[in-house]
This record gives sequence, structure tokens and C-alpha cells, in this order.
Amino acid sequence: MRYLIKDTRHLTGAAAAAIALQLAVASPLAAQELVYGSWLGASNNTNTKALVPYFDMVREATGGEVDWKMVGGAQLATGPGTPEAVGSNLMDAGLVMAPYQPRMLPATNLIFSQSLIGDHYLASVGAMNEALMLGCDECREEFEANNAVGFAGYGTSPYLFMCRGKPEGIEDLQGLAIRSSGGGVSITNILGGTPVSMPPSEATSALERGALDCVLGAVAWLTSYGYMDVVNTVIDAPMGMGGPPVMMYVNRDIWEAMSPEARKAHIDHAPDLVTMTTFDAQIAVDEKTEEEARSRGITFIEGGEPFAQVMEKRDAIQYEENVAAARDSGVKDPEAILDFYLAAFEKWKGIIENEVGDDREAFREALWREVYAKVDPEAL
Repeated sequence: MRYLIKDTRHLTGAAAAAIALQLAVASPLAAQELVYGSWLGASNNTNTKALVPYFDMVREATGGEVDWKMVGGAQLATGPGTPEAVGSNLMDAGLVMAPYQPRMLPATNLIFSQSLIGDHYLASVGAMNEALMLGCDECREEFEANNAVGFAGYGTSPYLFMCRGKPEGIEDLQGLAIRSSGGGVSITNILGGTPVSMPPSEATSALERGALDCVLGAVAWLTSYGYMDVVNTVIDAPMGMGGPPVMMYVNRDIWEAMSPEARKAHIDHAPDLVTMTTFDAQIAVDEKTEEEARSRGITFIEGGEPFAQVMEKRDAIQYEENVAAARDSGVKDPEAILDFYLAAFEKWKGIIENEVGDDREAFREALWREVYAKVDPEAL
């Protein structure tokens, strides 16, 4: 084991039990049972509708050589603790959000921090994957430096303000404590709120206690993180799209111990994982969640032009801000990464408009053609 955990504050008490489990699967990888630790709830849609079916695909494609087991609910590590837990081989893979560890993953965090303006959701997911896999050598280098391999990013639908009480406009959000991450921190600052950094899974109790007033996030979070009972108002104005959370952040020693065929199976099915997350764990859940929220009396308010002006202000300053922050964190060529990302977003807008529409299989095929067919599993 080449890396040790430097900071155990984010690891949970159950993590000690995982060490014994790791010893059981650390032998030569003929029939390989691997542990995926998710800090999302066990019934979270990203786990149940995307990751678990993906694990089934990999198991079938490898003839049982690789058999991933899901351990959800942050039993092994929290969101901030996941990169360290994976790098140290406390667990074999997990879901990583770069904003939780921006010093460990500054290049990946740079992509995450650039808010994509508008509501071109499918285009944003395509662009995030293309930037992560093909346009960010420094992302791959920082994964390697942390003893990991990363692939299969997803994006959330445009973020909205979801609040306690009855705010109706920007003036009502001024001074409020708002859970924000990535580009959302700057957005919250622009409209006069107070950004609060915390995993979305921890915001439920914070809203309930009154420690938070709002969450800036996807509407699906009302169900996936249990906000439905503590939120009264959703301001329906797209406040940017950010990402990618990296779904397959895999310990590098485990990855390199796999057969070439097993590594290839993971990449071959990465477009399936991204597509299932996008359509089954995001779009379908967004629609169902909004319908349920309205039926339970949560008020949806049209944000209108004042919120569009906030996003215009954000877009005017974010490139230079993000470049400067990334360079301060050690990213050597942040302009190249952002330029690739923004160009990919424009390209993917055209792909979605002219080719994909809302066809999931066409989206999967575009992801394969434009991104994952060009990824060499042996070079990750």
C-alpha cells in the first residue's frame, strides 16, 4: 500500500471494520469482490438506479471476475473523506466531489467551479465528461498523485434556491445562510447571501435546526436528501450547472491489478453509467419530485429577470476568478482546461439539438463516440 490516510476526521466509526474486509479481498484478483463506499443514502437514486446496475453490467462483462458491492450511507467515509479512504485502500472506490477536497483535486475542482449558464442539462453532462476524460491531463495527474483513477462524471439539473419560509425574490435572500458549493459560492455572494459549505446530506438537519435558510441545489434533492419536509419555497430560476461528481474514483492499485479486459469493461460501460444517472437518477426524479413537492404545498416561485441578471454578473467574472484560484492551488494551465470545457459545452449543445433530443440511447451513443471510445483504460 503506497499511501496512508493523512486525516481521519472524515472517516466513520464503521470504517475500521472495512479494513478486515479489504484484507479479505486484497489477494490476487482472480475472482474479485470489491467495496464501493457511497456517502449517499443507501436508497439514493444515484446508488440504486445507476451505480448498482452498472456494477451488474461490469460483473456480467467480466464473467464474474469483478464483483462490486455497494456500502451506502457514509458507513465507510463521508464525502470529504472519500478521496483519502480510496487512496489508502480503506475502500476500493467511491463517489468524489472535488469541492470537498479542492487542495487535493484542484484541476477537477476548476471544472466544477465553472458554472454553465442556462438549462442545457444534457449538453452539460456531455461536456463535463469530455473535459474530465479528454481535456484535463492535470485531472488525471492529480488522481494518480492520490493513488486513484477517475472516470464517469455526472451533472445535476440547473441549481435552484430551496428555502425555509417564503422568500419571493433576491431581496429576501440577502443575508440568509445558503448551502453552496463550486460556482454556487460566487452566485450566493453576488446576490448578498452567506454561502455555507457542507455536504448536501448534512443540510437536512441544518435546515431543520435553522442553521441554514436555503440550499442551492437540484430539485431532486428534495427527495434524495430529505428536504421535502423542511423546505417551503423553491425559486424556479436556473442558477447554473456544475460538476462533475466523479462516480468511479477507484484505488489505483486495485485498478492496475485488474486484467486488461476488466479495465476495458469498466470504460465500455461508463456511458451506460452516466446515461442511467442522467435519465433515471436525475431527469425522471426531478419531474416526479416537483410533482410531489407541489402536491405537498411547497411553493414554486418564478425567479425571472433579477436572477438572470445575477447569472450574467456571475458569468462576467467567473472565468478570471476560477483561473486565479486554480493557479493559486497549483494548476499549471487552468486556461487550457476551461477553454476546452467551454468549447465542449458549445459542441454538445449542437449534438443535443441536432442529434439526441431527449433520446437516452442516442445520448449514450454520443457519449461513447465523443468521449469514451477515445479513452485508453491502460493510460488512466
